[in-house]
Order: sequence, then C-alpha cells, then structure tokens
Amino acid sequence: MGKVGNLWKNRLRPLLQNLFFNTVGQLSVRLFGTADKRELKYEISLCLIFKDEGRFLKEWLDYHLTVGVDHFYLYDNNSTDNYREVVRPYIDNGVVTLIDWPYPQAQVKCYQHCLETFCNETNWIGYIDADEFVCPKYASTIKEWLSGYSKFPAVMIDWLQFGTNGLIEHDYSKNVIEQYFSCWDDFWMGKSFVNTRFRISNWQTQYFHHHSYVHYSVLGFKVSMPAVNQFGFISPMGHEWGGGKHRVAHSTIQINHYYTKAWNVYKEKMQRPDVYFVKNAKDMQKLLTREMKCIKRNYTILRFLQKMRYNNGEVTL
Repeated sequence: MGKVGNLWKNRLRPLLQNLFFNTVGQLSVRLFGTADKRELKYEISLCLIFKDEGRFLKEWLDYHLTVGVDHFYLYDNNSTDNYREVVRPYIDNGVVTLIDWPYPQAQVKCYQHCLETFCNETNWIGYIDADEFVCPKYASTIKEWLSGYSKFPAVMIDWLQFGTNGLIEHDYSKNVIEQYFSCWDDFWMGKSFVNTRFRISNWQTQYFHHHSYVHYSVLGFKVSMPAVNQFGFISPMGHEWGGGKHRVAHSTIQINHYYTKAWNVYKEKMQRPDVYFVKNAKDMQKLLTREMKCIKRNYTILRFLQKMRYNNGEVTL
C-alpha cells in the first residue's frame, strides 16, 4: 500500500471520520434524534451463541438477571454437555428463548437472525459471549446506565481483559466472578448494544459485534455510523476517543472478559471447535501474551455478588 496509503488508512481517514461523526453526527443525534418510546415486551436482552458452556451458563444468566437484563436469546451451536438441564428453569420462567443453531462458523448469521427475528420484542440487544459479564460501575443496572443513550442507535462498552490469576484448576464450587481479579491496565475493544429500531451496516466485517456500525440518517444522507462509546464519542473501530490516559478509572461501565479462566479451562477450549473461527484462535502463545498484560487487579464486579446470591436464595435474612 505504501507510506501514503498507510498514512491515509491508519491516521488521516480515522481522524476525518472522528471529526465528522463527533460534529455533524453528534448534532444530528442530540438535536434531531428521538428517544426510543416503544413499549416492547423486553427492554434489555442479550444474544449469545454458545458451545458446551453448560458449566458456566447458570452463573452467566443469574449475574445478568441481577444487573437488570430482561431476556436472553440463546443459540446452541451443537453442544454435547448438559446445557438443556441448566437452562430449562429459565425457559420455564420465560426469561430464555432457546434456539437450535447447528451451522458451522455461523455466529454472524446467528446475530443477524436475532436482530431480524426479535427486533419487535426488545428495545436493546447486547451481543456478548459466555465469558463476558457486563459490569456497571455506579449504576445499579444496565438499563439505568443505557438510559442516557436512548437517542443513539448503538453503544460500545469496553472490554477489561482478565487472566488466569495463576490458577491451574478452576474451582467449579465457586463463581467465575469471585475467582479472577488479575487484569489489564487498560481497555481493549469491547462489545455492542444495538437499539432495535436500527439495522447494523457492518455485518460483513469480523468485528461487527465488537463495534457495531448502523444505518443512520445524517442531514438526510444515509451513513454507516459507528457506535457511541461510554465517554460520549462516536469513533471508528480501533480509534477510540475519550477517557484520557486513565480510561478504566474514568469509566462508568466495563465488560469483564474472562477469556482464559484457569489453565485447565483454557486448555479444554483450545481443543474444541469455535463458533466463529474455522481454526480455533486459542493457543498457548495467546494465553502467555495476555497473561503478561495482567498487571492490575479489579474487583468492581463483586458489588453485585451478594445481590446475586440473595436473588438465588443462597443467603437469607
């Protein structure tokens, strides 16, 4: 591509996009955009495609119910474990819709199906994985936090990456969120919540669920607009604005990404098929590289632990 091409791609184009979306785009949303007034069956829902995550699904569901998620659209991708036994009570209670999704590497199609099929049931759909936990820092619920973004078509919430905590064996008698605290000192990428009034425009990219772009009308012109981030900036993927050098400290929400967990869990994941990649992207080098970035500890998510236990009847008055 050459130096000029790389300069345009990596510096100048993102800069111009940032300037456009954070001037004209912001004015269009804030002055002419409308808040979502629809009263649908659910306000906040999560979409998850999973494979053999039965051991972790209960905690994932219970935690997100604790932080205000109303409903879950779960897409099973050829699991062979006991996931049906785990999710059955949640189906019976009406908080889970379970869809059989047996297609190989069909995560994109799954997410498209979810938005197109259930857009009239729920105001927001968040696209996250079974190792990701949405953690508001001050708000009591995701719903409360998202209320400030009702005019925006999509919101990107930053990842905080967590490591193994040096553990060889995961303790299945304990929750994930009470075993892993070692993490990176900065955010990296994230995941999107999409307002179902709008349609995603970047399905064709690998990172559409990390940073959704949506079709949006700006001054009468249809544009592909990136999600707004938690610092109020509409920025292209990989060129996040806001938060300064201490973004984690200045943040109001994060997604705790327990990518590895203990060594035995990660080793297992290395040896099984992936819902997106033809070749499993997990390997030993990736684990070690991520571990070397775990130089901080973060305990924010523990603020929800007792509430989750109380809701589950594990603690009583």
